[in-house]
Amino acid sequence: MMESIWIRNFGPLKDIKIDSIKPFTVFIGESGSGKSTIMKVIALCRWLYKMHNIRSYLKHSEISKSPFRYRMDTYIRNCGFEKYIKTDTEIIYTAKSKSGQIYEIKLTKNKSSLNIKINSDVRAEDICFNKISFISETRNVIPLWADKGASFTGGYLGYYFHEVFGDFDLATEFIKDMDMSFLDVKFGVKKSGAQKKYSISSKGKEVFEIDLKNSSSGTQNSVPVLLIPKYFSKYFSFEEAFNRSVLSYLSNTDRLTAFKPIKNLGEINKKIFIHIEEPELSLYPDAQCQLISDLLSVCFVENKNKVELILSTHSPYIINYLNLLIKRSEKKANGKEVSIEFGNLAVYHVIDGGLEDLIVQNEKLVNTNLLSETINSIYDQYNAIE
Repeated sequence: MMESIWIRNFGPLKDIKIDSIKPFTVFIGESGSGKSTIMKVIALCRWLYKMHNIRSYLKHSEISKSPFRYRMDTYIRNCGFEKYIKTDTEIIYTAKSKSGQIYEIKLTKNKSSLNIKINSDVRAEDICFNKISFISETRNVIPLWADKGASFTGGYLGYYFHEVFGDFDLATEFIKDMDMSFLDVKFGVKKSGAQKKYSISSKGKEVFEIDLKNSSSGTQNSVPVLLIPKYFSKYFSFEEAFNRSVLSYLSNTDRLTAFKPIKNLGEINKKIFIHIEEPELSLYPDAQCQLISDLLSVCFVENKNKVELILSTHSPYIINYLNLLIKRSEKKANGKEVSIEFGNLAVYHVIDGGLEDLIVQNEKLVNTNLLSETINSIYDQYNAIE
């Protein structure tokens, strides 16, 4: 499946067009430029397309009434997009199947929300099941919430936090320990009854073990960034998710006998979409690069499920590091080192409501010149002082 997105006049975004969303896509730009907005719009459209596939699958399987309905008011409120919608807002997401069929989701202004229009049901041969995960910057609250959240009756920290906390909690059912070599520590999970305790322990000569909530901010931010993708790429079961949602609904409504599946679940294309806000938060530059290396290894090397990854970042170190990963792939360097194929990577600078493509096709590298402007400016000001 090939995806594209076109976003016009939505929040800080004036005209954003990506003809082909790559398996690994990175957005860099100033605070408030719209990096996270683009990711959230893509994630929302992917979720709508996921729901459309499930509805189409049920329809082909003789279940005409679907429990999966589009509630755009709720989606817009969850995303915090109420103030982003303008009179001429338009979002067009397309998914092109292997057969060449194009499925389009078009969102336009409808009062205070967005109207959704989808061009056609998904053909039986094009049906796909996807899982979408959004790892927000609010993940740093997870350790404290896990420790104290249960005592906050009715406590709510926003849609994205509770989504990422849910993914984190699920991941820790499967992953009980995880090496974090870029910080020289190890993450651990211990369960006592219904309670989980999260710890950070040493890997080096100095022996220690502390609660995750008492660890450094860089550690607290990094654990979900690595743990959640590791769970989805290696342990997530589409079959169990399908049984929990679709089959349980059919059973509860006494409609299982009417269900005539057009395909076995194992025959349907599946993909994990992971979106991460600022993976580098509170990390030293060297650790930022090592985290990206570990993340790519988890998503594209050690994975059992097919994964696509989108990041937003402020870090010039991460963008420069991508050129090293490209070079490794081109030169087929040490096979044990993580690399990235040039054709699978896209890097965009979000600026003035638009996108600047930083990929230099003929040189097979990422243009990092803009990332030197601040350093050059400081240097010029330094030299100007007599």
